[in-house]
Amino acid sequence: MTITAWIATHSDGTTCTVATTTADCPHNHAYTAPTEAPGVKGLLITTAGELAIAAFAELEDYQRAVGGYIETVSLDDRHDLIANEEGLIQHLPMNLIASAIAKRPLVGDVVIVGFDDASGDFVDVDDSIVDSIRRTFSA
Repeated sequence: MTITAWIATHSDGTTCTVATTTADCPHNHAYTAPTEAPGVKGLLITTAGELAIAAFAELEDYQRAVGGYIETVSLDDRHDLIANEEGLIQHLPMNLIASAIAKRPLVGDVVIVGFDDASGDFVDVDDSIVDSIRRTFSA
């Protein structure tokens, strides 16, 4: 699992704490995207409320991120949330952000990824959902 930079750096050297794409930047800055890592791009949400973009190349990467066996929770027709299947048994701490997003209690660190219904594969999370979550839950 590779964590990539969360705050984008604008071409003028400033950082954007609001947007992850040029189109979403309220200051109309162009920005330099974080270095891309191989694998599926997902949004890691920790129990401490930290958000990070991470790349997941294989099942073990998801398992490391959530701390054990994985289970998926469907968020909508294009996104799944990946959580620790045994999180309640392991008494993992409540994840308040993930619980609010999924509209059900969730524990432990989680990952949000895209889902391709046709292939059944995880795909990159949409930038729009990342931006929406970031705006809603940023301090």
